[in-house]
Amino acid sequence: MRLLVFLLLVGACASLTGCGLSRPASAPAIGDACLAGTWSLDNEVNRSGWSYMNTPVSVSGLRGERLTFGADGTETGVFAGSSPLVGALADGRLLSITIRGSYSFHLHADGHKYVETGTVTVLPVTAKVGDVPVADYHGSYSPGTGTYTCSQKTLTTTTGSGVQTDSWSRS
Repeated sequence: MRLLVFLLLVGACASLTGCGLSRPASAPAIGDACLAGTWSLDNEVNRSGWSYMNTPVSVSGLRGERLTFGADGTETGVFAGSSPLVGALADGRLLSITIRGSYSFHLHADGHKYVETGTVTVLPVTAKVGDVPVADYHGSYSPGTGTYTCSQKTLTTTTGSGVQTDSWSRS
């Protein structure tokens, strides 16, 4: 009889607030609610994902890219107004890469690892070596996997290959 009474009380209490019992909150589709919101890129370091004359070039920059994660797992990156990625060539000249446009993926994260899904997005990219435009330079963003750390104010992401690390601030 005591068990039956307890079950009835738990059932009654589950529909009331303030009973001291709570149902576990369901995780948002994104997985890690820390990511939800808008982030501004402080710096990207890419050790070999860009090239010039078939030679990988280490570049950094892209300050100002905006990245928005919805609780539903939507991810949108926008490059309008971002600074160029810049890297030194073997001969000392600078390669400057300007990216524009945007991409949209779906993201799921577990507190340490992330997985993006979607299709490759070709982006408007221009490049210069010194002040001379590089003909036929192009770029794209592909969904991928990686690791991250997230706090109220900062986000750091690293691609699964370890080639690229991005440092973000919450906007």
